[in-house]
Amino acid sequence: MLKRFLFFAVLILSAATLLTSCGGKKEAKDAKPADTGKTYTLNLNCTYPPPKYEWESKYIANDKFAKRVEEATNGRVKVKVFYNNQLAPQSQGLDALKKDVIQLESATAYWGGTIPETEFVFLPFWSKGHAHAMHVVRETKIGEIMDKAYQKHGAKILFYWPVSIEGLITKKPVAKFEDIKGMKIRTASSLWPSWYQKMGVAPINIAANEQYEALMRGTMDGSIYVLYSIDTYKFYEVAKNITLPGFVDPFLCYVLVSTKTWDSLPDDLKKTIEQVALEIEKESVKGSERLTDSILELCNQHGVTVNKLTKQEFEKFRQSAMPLWDEFAAKSPDCAEMVRIIKEDLKKWEETNPDSKQWEERWLAKS
Repeated sequence: MLKRFLFFAVLILSAATLLTSCGGKKEAKDAKPADTGKTYTLNLNCTYPPPKYEWESKYIANDKFAKRVEEATNGRVKVKVFYNNQLAPQSQGLDALKKDVIQLESATAYWGGTIPETEFVFLPFWSKGHAHAMHVVRETKIGEIMDKAYQKHGAKILFYWPVSIEGLITKKPVAKFEDIKGMKIRTASSLWPSWYQKMGVAPINIAANEQYEALMRGTMDGSIYVLYSIDTYKFYEVAKNITLPGFVDPFLCYVLVSTKTWDSLPDDLKKTIEQVALEIEKESVKGSERLTDSILELCNQHGVTVNKLTKQEFEKFRQSAMPLWDEFAAKSPDCAEMVRIIKEDLKKWEETNPDSKQWEERWLAKS
């Protein structure tokens, strides 16, 4: 009799525990409370080669981010960084995120054919320095539009990391608009070929890591690329000229997270990672600004000539790119809204912000 009583008592207790557990699971699904016993490993695929300096934005946005996340989560989240597209080719990065094959992708807008809104970062002359660029993506609707566009394809922008100025690196000097005509210049965006046609330039489609050999062999005469690469990619050996101002200042990269992975994380971990991401973003901006500050010194060290455009010549380049803005606007209603926002914001920034005048004084040649 006692055994039978004990059996039913255990059965009732087990049922009660099961009901409590089921209720707890439902609550966990809704609120995702902390599970301190579970750890997560997130693989980060970075498009680019490893950084050269620990103070540059690439190191901060990838290696330092990984270290900071592990520290802030007390080891519950580990981020493993893989450079040079080791986990997924550049063209497949977005699809790999959507399928959760990789959890983080550190790159830029390489999937404009799928998500046209993201190619905003490739619009020439959309920003005038770091303060303006970060203002645009964080304080206007442009950042929100880009993030929503990515979320429709299984990814979310976690944070931005600028990489200094993207501008002309050439074998021959380009000090005025006419100088670029007839050159073979690498194109990094599907948006650019029509712009190149306006400039009288032949677009060359070549991978970033093949540029050195192409310059050496004369397959191309130059590239629109991050200017500090004259040092990190040793372009100073095969191209002895840069042109200022840059065509995109600064160029924006960012870290994307798979929404499938993100939604699976407990809320406390998501909050911690977001806090780390914002800290890293601010530090990355400082690293990128330091890269910008080093450009002239690097040119001097490596015997690279700096060709500064006058305001009049710079305006010729800018005007040549304006039809490209119209092409971008025609891709979708959101693209049109982004162009409207940036035109209004850029005008206001130039009229009211001292940084705009300082930017011109810093980079433009004296007339």
